[in-house]
Amino acid sequence: MGYGFDIVASIAGIGGPWEILAAVGDITQSLQFGPIKVALLVAWVFLCLYCAQRVAFSPLIAPDYKSLASVFCLVFGPLIFAVLAVADLTVKLQEGEITGRDILRYLFGNAFVGRKTLQNRTVRPEDYIELLDSAGKNFFEDIGNKDDQRAADQETLIVTREVVLQGIRGRASDILIDPKGVGAFTVRYRIDGVLHVVREISDDQGKGVVNSIKAISGMDISEKRRALDGSFMARISEGNVFFRVASSGVLGGEKLSLRILNQVTGMLKLDEVGISPEICATIREGLQQPSGMIVICGPTGSGKTTTLYAMLGEIDFFTRNVVTVEDPIEYVLPNVSQIEVNAKANITFANSLRSILRQDPDVICVGEIRDGETADMALQASHTGHLVLATLHSSSNLATLVRMMDLGIKPLMMASALSLVISQRLVRKLCEHCKQPAELDAETIDHLRKQGFDPSKVLAPVGCKKCNQTGYLGRTALVDVMRLDEEIKTILGGNQLSLGELKQKGDSMGRGNLKREGLRKVMAGLTTLDEVKRVVSSLG
Repeated sequence: MGYGFDIVASIAGIGGPWEILAAVGDITQSLQFGPIKVALLVAWVFLCLYCAQRVAFSPLIAPDYKSLASVFCLVFGPLIFAVLAVADLTVKLQEGEITGRDILRYLFGNAFVGRKTLQNRTVRPEDYIELLDSAGKNFFEDIGNKDDQRAADQETLIVTREVVLQGIRGRASDILIDPKGVGAFTVRYRIDGVLHVVREISDDQGKGVVNSIKAISGMDISEKRRALDGSFMARISEGNVFFRVASSGVLGGEKLSLRILNQVTGMLKLDEVGISPEICATIREGLQQPSGMIVICGPTGSGKTTTLYAMLGEIDFFTRNVVTVEDPIEYVLPNVSQIEVNAKANITFANSLRSILRQDPDVICVGEIRDGETADMALQASHTGHLVLATLHSSSNLATLVRMMDLGIKPLMMASALSLVISQRLVRKLCEHCKQPAELDAETIDHLRKQGFDPSKVLAPVGCKKCNQTGYLGRTALVDVMRLDEEIKTILGGNQLSLGELKQKGDSMGRGNLKREGLRKVMAGLTTLDEVKRVVSSLG
């Protein structure tokens, strides 16, 4: 206190301005922290926080390492940032990719340019989303940053981002935007195979959202009646999420369907799909064979593609040449040659298979068999010493054989080429946070005991915040595997082959096997009797 009064008195006792400045300089030198040191300290702290924030939004750093990277940036961030920024900036200036007036914008990511950009930088990581076209360009960047843009248009862009982000965060596999015909649009998410209505938006806003998504997907926004296809991507804090978009003119307006191809979640391993250890061993044995064909069958949405990728994950890509034909490519696999079907460029499954056979493949993966030509070429490839993996829409294992015969495949060719046929369904898993013992009626208890199951192990859904009050969280697979043994080959080679009887027998056997597999998961506390009944159609 006395020291402060002495300073004031010393300044007050000096008459001229030069003497006052000299006195202030002497006082500054006597202080422990001068103004320059304080300014440098503030700048250092600001750069540390800025670098840590850039790390939080960076898609180049895995989520598991972001905390460690943020701590590292809080200590050494400005030094690393300065070296990399100056080096990169020098190269861009020399190549003419950036001008002097863009230096601040480039270095600080619009930190000092534009009110709206500053607001975006303060968004929480879980709320961060950037919509990009298929080439990776921010389609809405110029629109969103215009101050004179109409408020209605900016609101439409906000709603579009919210709809997409909420679908990703809600684990949705599909987003459906439908006109209700009464001046409104409904937004529905398919979560764990079940549709949920999440919001309603006005007619004008709904049309704006549909046009925004069509524009970023490379679709003609003026075409309202003809069915169109497109794609786009979204960048979130964890990485990139890809979308496949389909539009169709319906009564009351235009409907939009978005299939979410979320590579952020990563590929599942074969034992993580929900397949029992015995069936996993059978599939792995088939994957080790140098030739043959493994077909995964089931209806739409039964997880065939997920299981197909899990099977590819069991293959050593360094010792075996793997080539895939997909529509679309859902996961990028390292050291695998992946071909995407493009009808406009005449890149079909059949045409791609012809070129693949000239690339010395060991393993060929066909995303889906849709016609007889593709089926015939896949079976021919398995005959000539290649392992072929494929999916097919059918109801059961034996129904798969009937389906392939409908496509024009000879039974004897199937008998000699097919190794395994896998039939699959998906059931919802009980939420681990709220499941509880189920109350069963006497008939169900008696039915379970006759089949050798303990009714006391049956659980029921309740609903909580973790599962959004549904009682279910995630899905698991019910799988039925059929080897083509001598009995099946005899049936295929018989002269009196009834396709109708074969399909009926296959559906009956498939329901029985899937039901048994489902009941095992019920006893393990993974799912419910109602889910098994819904999927396999019958518990009897």
